[in-house]
Amino acid sequence: MANSVQLLAWLGNRLGKPRGFERIVRWFASPEKCSHLPELCLVRDGLVFLARPGVQVDWHVVFFGTYEPEVRRIFRTVLPLGGIALDIGANVGWHTLLMASLVGPSGRVLAVEANPALRQRLHDHLRLNRFRQVEVMPCAAADTEGTMEFYAPAANDPDSGNGHVVELSAGGRGGTIRVEARRLDAIIAAAGIERLDLIKIDVEGFEWRVLRGGEETIAKFRPHIVFEYNAEYASRGGGTPELMGEFFRTHRYRLFAIGQNWAEAIEGDRWPRSDEIWAVPVC
Repeated sequence: MANSVQLLAWLGNRLGKPRGFERIVRWFASPEKCSHLPELCLVRDGLVFLARPGVQVDWHVVFFGTYEPEVRRIFRTVLPLGGIALDIGANVGWHTLLMASLVGPSGRVLAVEANPALRQRLHDHLRLNRFRQVEVMPCAAADTEGTMEFYAPAANDPDSGNGHVVELSAGGRGGTIRVEARRLDAIIAAAGIERLDLIKIDVEGFEWRVLRGGEETIAKFRPHIVFEYNAEYASRGGGTPELMGEFFRTHRYRLFAIGQNWAEAIEGDRWPRSDEIWAVPVC
């Protein structure tokens, strides 16, 4: 299988994802089928990345050279040298590394990750790339201060990217830990930040609670905000399209669903079922 995997990865890194190609790759080398493969050391976008082929994010990087390239194009556009970015739900640091590269040694990146297993891999990536401009924050961003229950899969679990806050009323799901919860406004105030260019939020349905906890920061700095919206998970944090739409209208943002070739305006409360959303500050 190793030869087939290398061939598919060679093709994917050169072709990208023409129609139907990802389906072919998944048929022959799905993350589940690749779970026995060893960790790989890759150079992608000029960055060193340790990839575990059985994990979703890493699998995309192995076979197609990147993960969420449309989102990364936005980062490259809005993050200047010397800028400041906030990566909430940093995972193993795939996007954090690009942010750090873009802002350079004179900039700053705050990477928030509650799962200790993923946070260790994030630290590994930062050391490998010699990035000192990144501060890793071992907490969950929320709209309250205190502690919360958090579902924290192992780093090599195919479900590792689905770590999320678990409400106590949700019942005793296995694999949960207690983590510190901090409001985004408190995180920014403690960091002594005087500007903020970009916030990325990917917290598996808890995005609304993060936004509510960062309202003062958003109003003050008016950063670009890229966040995940998935109707299946939105109930975890109570983030309905109506609530989030009104939030961004109040703060004078326009919302766009990020697609492969362009970002399409979201009109009213007609949101996609699942997409990355780009909130663009409007003067």
